[in-house]
Amino acid sequence: MNRFLSKDFLSGVMFIAFGLTALYFGNHLALGTPVRMGPGYVPHKLACIMLILGAIISLVPLYGTATRREKEAVWIPVGVAAILFIPAAHYVVPLFDAPTWLAAVAGDWFQLLATAELLSILLLGALLPIFSTARAAPGALEAVEPPKWKPITMVTIGIVLFALLLERTGMFPALVALVLVASLGGEEFKTVEVIGNIVVLTILSIVVFKIGLGMNIAVIEGIW
Repeated sequence: MNRFLSKDFLSGVMFIAFGLTALYFGNHLALGTPVRMGPGYVPHKLACIMLILGAIISLVPLYGTATRREKEAVWIPVGVAAILFIPAAHYVVPLFDAPTWLAAVAGDWFQLLATAELLSILLLGALLPIFSTARAAPGALEAVEPPKWKPITMVTIGIVLFALLLERTGMFPALVALVLVASLGGEEFKTVEVIGNIVVLTILSIVVFKIGLGMNIAVIEGIW
């Protein structure tokens, strides 16, 4: 089957799409610094992490099914170029009158790593068909399964409810709605597990965002 249509590769592409979407819709938020974080700092870093993980997930099946000739002719040059791109962009771009967005990317190691990985995927996508290695041996990769719409739908509804309830009712009710609705998308609804997930997520959210980062988020609106 085509290596670019395998389950693992497309899973990575999905992560990349989510990361790019988050960066696009959050580009107007102030980032701040690690000491004084702005409203866009955490979403920005999470989006970059999603891009990095997505690229890794996509690259692994491509490399795992590569022939020795392909690794020598394609993977080594692309890998070296990606490694050199990161420090080169970081130190060279500030020497020129670069656009603001390019200077911001060059100054952020997370964005540079994500950019290097994405460029590597694009280069591989252009070079692999030239070497006639776009197709893997039968059984080497797992084919894509038909989408399961029930969990996709319920998880999406849960996320939308969380976003709508967070500012109106506070973090705890929003998490309850998210976990309850998302759990309905599974094969079984286990009450004990659902309650456990709610408790753990609430505690972690309070410790990380409310106490650790000091973010102005109400746990229960009007109470705390």
